[in-house]
Amino acid sequence: MERISRRLFGKKACQTGGALMAATALDSVLRATNIATGDENLSDPSAPLPTVRWGEHDISRILVGHNPIKGGSHLTRELSREMGDFHRDSRRGLELLLRCRQCGINTCQIGGTAMESLLRQYYETGQDMKWIPTFYSSPGAKAKEELKRILQMRPRPIGIQHFGGTTDRLMTQGKLDEAQETLKMCRDAGLMVGLCTHNHEVIDYAANRDWDVDFYMGSFYRVSYDIRNTGRAAPKSPGEEYFEEEARKGMIHTIRQVDKPCIAFKVLGAGRHCKTQESVRRAIQYTFDMIKPTDVVLLGMWQKHRDQVGEDTKYAIESMKQS
Repeated sequence: MERISRRLFGKKACQTGGALMAATALDSVLRATNIATGDENLSDPSAPLPTVRWGEHDISRILVGHNPIKGGSHLTRELSREMGDFHRDSRRGLELLLRCRQCGINTCQIGGTAMESLLRQYYETGQDMKWIPTFYSSPGAKAKEELKRILQMRPRPIGIQHFGGTTDRLMTQGKLDEAQETLKMCRDAGLMVGLCTHNHEVIDYAANRDWDVDFYMGSFYRVSYDIRNTGRAAPKSPGEEYFEEEARKGMIHTIRQVDKPCIAFKVLGAGRHCKTQESVRRAIQYTFDMIKPTDVVLLGMWQKHRDQVGEDTKYAIESMKQS
């Protein structure tokens, strides 16, 4: 994988119409991470971030997600508001993606029209980033419209994931099999397809029936949905969401058992494992110890208070060396 140094970044940026924006964004990245502009090597992690082969693509074992950019903390209303306010300036999202690419993260898993606009802005800088969009719609006319919009992006996405919220809603309605209609539609468009869920039983169900998917995407925590539909009230605020150790263990067991690669997400418990940098490091180490060598980890990161991208990448590299 080509690692992006300041000199290489500037050279690529000047070959595009987004040269000024790219240079300004990169300078912000460098200042935010206390990198001396005279020493381009300081911008690189201590070792390359490993990749895995999915289909025709080599993807980094860390993917960057969109929740912080969208102002969704899954922790408190106050933190969600702070994240949203910070990213109101679209340059913040651009700086995040540039820092990710600088640290070897070559794939994002983000979705929605605002994220597509961000990606277009990023691609104008001349940088590359593989994209696995979130597909939100339930089967029907809106699903066809959403896929058409996604396929108009250039470069095209390498795959697509069936939104976990949609998956889990179909599950609680007893209509989970309807997800296959959307998956087939995306498959027919020539994309890798994945099924996302917050419940390990959903992956068990699909795997036992040999659904036509390339990957699964599993949350370490249920958050709110329950396949048994036990009647627990839906959470009214981020702080009321369900983050239970039993759910984490169940998802890990499933991820290890299925033969398809997986994207593990909410591995930091939406901030619940982030009280100290040591707790972050331990959670990332635990994740890579538990998942398969073909699996990857999705992290929601933001850069307001510290260089989360650089830190999390460093912890991941160290963890994979020990796993």
